Amino acid sequence: MLLADLRQENANAAADILRSAGFEASTATIDISKRDAVCALVKTAIALGDVTGVIHAAGVSPTQAAPATILAVDLYGTALVLEEFGKVIARGGGRRRHRIAVWAPLRRADRRAEQGSRDDAR
Repeated sequence: MLLADLRQENANAAADILRSAGFEASTATIDISKRDAVCALVKTAIALGDVTGVIHAAGVSPTQAAPATILAVDLYGTALVLEEFGKVIARGGGRRRHRIAVWAPLRRADRRAEQGSRDDAR
């Protein structure tokens, strides 16, 4: 299982929980609004084995981010994930639960950090 998040510490925390439950878990960081980052994640995933499923849970809301960020993550990022993983999904993917990629949504601390950087830009 491959877990990816914008923040490495979030991916690590989720992987630790899964490992303690007996699962194998690898981690990566990802900014899904960047095509090269999504392509790199695809390469990481296929190096681990067949990609038979993808769970995409990244997203930001108006209380978390500016409209441009919402469009970049929620719309463009989702399209990138579907496009790039669609090229490599294994035959019969979705029926078997072998490898899963997960993007966790922004956490409260991430929102504060992003808000701070927006305030600094003003």
